[in-house]
This record gives sequence, structure tokens and C-alpha cells, in this order.
Amino acid sequence: MSDMDREVMEKMDSTEPRQRGETRKLEQGAEAPMPRPRRAETQKLDSEPELSLQPANPAAYLGLTREEMNWAALAHASILVTFLLGVLTGGLAALLGPIIPAIIWYSFREKSDYVTDQARQATIYQVAAILALLGLALLGAILLAVGWVVSAVLVIVLIGILLMLVMLVVTLLWAIGLVALPIAAVVYGCYAALEAYNGRPFRYRWVADLIDRYETQA
Repeated sequence: MSDMDREVMEKMDSTEPRQRGETRKLEQGAEAPMPRPRRAETQKLDSEPELSLQPANPAAYLGLTREEMNWAALAHASILVTFLLGVLTGGLAALLGPIIPAIIWYSFREKSDYVTDQARQATIYQVAAILALLGLALLGAILLAVGWVVSAVLVIVLIGILLMLVMLVVTLLWAIGLVALPIAAVVYGCYAALEAYNGRPFRYRWVADLIDRYETQA
């Protein structure tokens, strides 16, 4: 065997164990072969379960039907009819508006506690709003009339002129109150209608507390 053949055989012997994955004893003074770099393996992770972004349905918790929520919302929203009747008739027919929630209250008193409670609150709230506006109009008109008469009598002195300026400001505030009160009542009633339509038991301030005290005493 020639020297070239022996050299080729030695190279084949030295690479064969590495190809088969076997270990080979190194001769003294020989350098250890560099390990082959291992490929980084990626592992596909299971996707996380998707979280439900839908809010909890309060109607399902309360056990309400869509019909109950619609009638409760209608009882609150009837304040729009009350407002329109008051505007078109100068306030004379405004008292006819609360009849709508009162009829709903009477119709559902033995069918749905939710509709009964919401319609009862809407009826009392609309009546209270009408009485408050009526009281503001009458009481304010009387006080303003007295104030302007007194100002006119005292106009001969300096204090009368100052009183007239005060009465002018008071009259302006009274007029603003007559306009703002019904608008605020309508906005509050519409908000109650939206809450009732979504199945949430709405409570009017003071009105709901008054009903609770009455039921407790009864």
C-alpha cells in the first residue's frame, strides 16, 4: 500500500466515528475536535384561549325578558310626551303625561315586579317634576311681583334703584330656572329609560327613597 493510500485510510478512520455519532478516544497530545453547533429548535406554543370581551348581560342575571325591559323603558321615556304636552298647551295638559306610566304600572302590577317598580317611579317622578315646575312658576311670580312693586315705590330714593337691579337679576335667574328645570327632568327621565332598556333597575333620587320609606311603614 502506498503512502497516499495509507493517508486516505487514516482520514476515513478519523471521520467515521463522528459520522456515526460514536465517541473516540483521543490520543495523547491530540486536540479535541470542535463540536458541531446544534440547531435551535422552535416549538409552537398553544395559543391562549381567547377571552370573552362581551359584558355580562344584566338582564340574564335578573331573569328579565325583552318585553319587560321595553315596557319599563317606555314608562320612563313617556316624560317626552309630558314635556311636549306642556310646551304645546302652555303647561295645561302636562298632567296628562304621567297617565302613561301609571297605566303601565297598573297593567304589570301582577305580572312583573321590575316593570311595576320602574313604572311607579316614573309616574311619581313626572308628577313631582310638574309640581316643582308649577311651584317655581307661581311662587316666583308672586315674589317677583312684590319685589318689583317695592322697587317702584322706593325708586324715589337711591335704595330703590339698587333694589331694581337686584330684582332684574332675580327675574333673569327665575326665567332660566323655568326653562332649565323641565329640560333637566326630561334628560334624567331619558337616562332612566336607557338604563331600564338595558335591564338595570334604575332608582330616581329621592323618589325611590320615598317609596322605600312608604313601603317600610306600610
